[in-house]
Amino acid sequence: MANGQQDSTQVEVRIARGRPLTGAILGILIGLAVAVLLQQQGVWPLDKITVFLLPALVGVVGLVIMTVKRAAATGPLVIALIILIPMAAWGATGLTTINEVGVLNGGCDVNATTSVPDSTVVTDTSKQDPFLIDPHGSLIWAATSPSVFDDYPWDMWVEIGGARVPLDSEESQDNDGGSQIHGGNIANVEAYAAERGIDISQLRGVYKVGGQAANTCDGYGFVKLIADPLETIVAKIAAAAAVILTILLLVIAFTGRRRPVAVPDGGPTNGDSTIGEDAAGAAATGAVGAAAIPGDNDDGGDVDVDDFNVDPGVDDLPDSDNLA
Repeated sequence: MANGQQDSTQVEVRIARGRPLTGAILGILIGLAVAVLLQQQGVWPLDKITVFLLPALVGVVGLVIMTVKRAAATGPLVIALIILIPMAAWGATGLTTINEVGVLNGGCDVNATTSVPDSTVVTDTSKQDPFLIDPHGSLIWAATSPSVFDDYPWDMWVEIGGARVPLDSEESQDNDGGSQIHGGNIANVEAYAAERGIDISQLRGVYKVGGQAANTCDGYGFVKLIADPLETIVAKIAAAAAVILTILLLVIAFTGRRRPVAVPDGGPTNGDSTIGEDAAGAAATGAVGAAAIPGDNDDGGDVDVDDFNVDPGVDDLPDSDNLA
C-alpha cells in the first residue's frame, strides 16, 4: 500500500457581523417617529402605548432582523433585551386605557362648542372621539362649579407617555362677584393663545388635557387640534426620520460587511476511506469552528457558510505491480 498523502482542500466561510443592539436602537427610534406622526395627525395621543410599547415592538423587529441567521452576539443582545423588555412591560400597562374617556370630579361641569363644528362635555370625550378644535376657528366654553370659588388656584397639564407635563397655572382673583359660572367666547384660538404668550402655530394633533380648580374640581378630557397632512414642522421631521431610519436599518441588515475566511480541511487519505469522505468531514468541522469563533476584526458577527468548494481529489489506489 502507498503511504497516505495530505489533501490541500480548503473551505471558504463568510462571517457577517451581528448587531442586535444596533437593530434594537434603530427600531426604537423608528417607533418613536411613528408615534409622533400618529399624534400630530390626530390618530392617537402620546400615551404609554405609543411612547413605550410601539417603539419596543419595533425595536424587537429590528433586533430580529439583525440576529436571524447570524452568530450570537451575547453582550449586545443582553443589553438590547435589558432596554426593550422594561419598555414593553411599561407600555403594555397602557392597554387598559385604550377605551379611556374624560373624567370630571368634584361636582363641576364643563361644556364647549367649536366652529368645526363640534359640541361636547368633558366626560363625553375619548381617545377614539376627542373634542375637535380648529386652531384658526372659534371656541365657546362654559364651566360650572358646585360652590363659589373666590381667589382660587388652578392649573392645566397635558399627558405624554403617562407623565403629566404642566401647561399653565395661576391664582385667580377675578371672582369677587360670587359667580359659579365661568366661560369664554374665543374668536380665534391661535390668536387667543398668542395673546397669553403661548405659541400654538406648530401645535396640532390629539392630546389628553387635564387640570384642577380650587383644589376641589379636577379631571381631564381629550382634544384634537385638527391639522392638514404633515402640516407642522414636527410632523415633517417625524415622517422623514421614520423613512430614513427604516432605510438605514434595512441597508445595515442586508448589506452588512462579510469577511471571507479560508479554513483547511486537514483530512489525510488512506487505503480504507476515500478522500471525499475525509474532506466532507473536515469541511463540516471547519464550518462549525468558524461559526463558533468570530474574526479578530469583528465585534461578534453572524456566520454564513456560502460555499464549501470541496474537491475530493483522487483515490490513492495501489499500483498493479504490487498486487502479487
